[in-house]
Amino acid sequence: MEATRENTFDSPRSPLYNFTMDIRPLSDVAGVILVGGRSRRMGRDKALIPLGGKPLVERVIDAFRPVFTRTLLVGDRGERFACYGLPVFPDIHPGSALGGLYTGLVRSGTPYVFVSACDVPWPDPQVVARLCSLREGFDVVVPRTVGGIDPLFAVYGTGCLPAMERMLREGNYRIYDFYPEVRTRYVEQTELADLVTPGRTFVNVNTPEEFETIRYREEVMAIKALSFVAKSGTGKTTLLEKVIAELKGRGHRVGVIKHDAHRFDIDHPGKDSHRLTAAGADTMLIASPEKLAMVKKHEAAPSVDELLETYFGDMDIVLTEGFKKSGLPKIEVHRKERSTTLLCRGEENDPTLVAVVSDESLELDVPVLDLNDPAQVADFVERTFLSGK
Repeated sequence: MEATRENTFDSPRSPLYNFTMDIRPLSDVAGVILVGGRSRRMGRDKALIPLGGKPLVERVIDAFRPVFTRTLLVGDRGERFACYGLPVFPDIHPGSALGGLYTGLVRSGTPYVFVSACDVPWPDPQVVARLCSLREGFDVVVPRTVGGIDPLFAVYGTGCLPAMERMLREGNYRIYDFYPEVRTRYVEQTELADLVTPGRTFVNVNTPEEFETIRYREEVMAIKALSFVAKSGTGKTTLLEKVIAELKGRGHRVGVIKHDAHRFDIDHPGKDSHRLTAAGADTMLIASPEKLAMVKKHEAAPSVDELLETYFGDMDIVLTEGFKKSGLPKIEVHRKERSTTLLCRGEENDPTLVAVVSDESLELDVPVLDLNDPAQVADFVERTFLSGK
């Protein structure tokens, strides 16, 4: 049931996902995970290879839980997956990913399925939900990545069944060959850019070498990062500078990213650096014996993942101010005189919230820290993110 896809690696910091959409479980779309592949190139069952403490198939199951009310596994040797408590269906037409997809669509009992291979290490539920949201009026919703279309991370409707049956009878197992016969919606990566670092969700694992690259990037090279968020005027910058001083005093290397939603300029008219930039330089760097500064032009704002990977690989932890829509773990700063409500709780329920720093007592499902005690906040950061440094 293996299908070949070109892998492009964008190193994620952690298995946390980008939660920027309100996900509500779908009842007319079932999640289908293909687990019947023989893993010949891997040499062992890919579904059960552990990454970050979880088998690959469990990472897909976890990503499907918030999106679908029904998830099923398709493939032979279903006893391997009994521990997950999900229905397992053997292939009606064994031996191909197309046969597994066909089985899932027949057995799901829903008008649509979202299919995924079991070897996707970073499946983002936000991407799954976005693709499903585009299903109306189409039989197939399939992403187009830098490696081509991805037929094993896509939406399929029952309108595909006649074409699938014909292909299976003819012995043609290339899933995308029936796309011209049905209503197919291709989704470009630009349509998903607000949800995911390009390439991350669409990576899969075929060989031991690919898995070692993925394992190293997640388990060894992971960059620890934490975002401080708050409503304007709450005092998060003041708190952040005190927390930075505390962490630096404890010997940690601390990086900081300030998110600015507006235009800013640190390169002022009259300076040589400004003249060079104005002349057309795309990247201009000033270096001195003590520090350096870089001005780099870009057409689109880089994601926080890209900033972390490019500039902060030598830091123990990176603290960001802002990025409230990112998938970073978050500490919200709250001041009762500023607001009676929180950004990450109430109408919004951000699952990446790890703590609240407040000047009043609050009953929450995460720790509440004292706004007037930056050492306590630094203790929490150190204990939660740096204990294994």
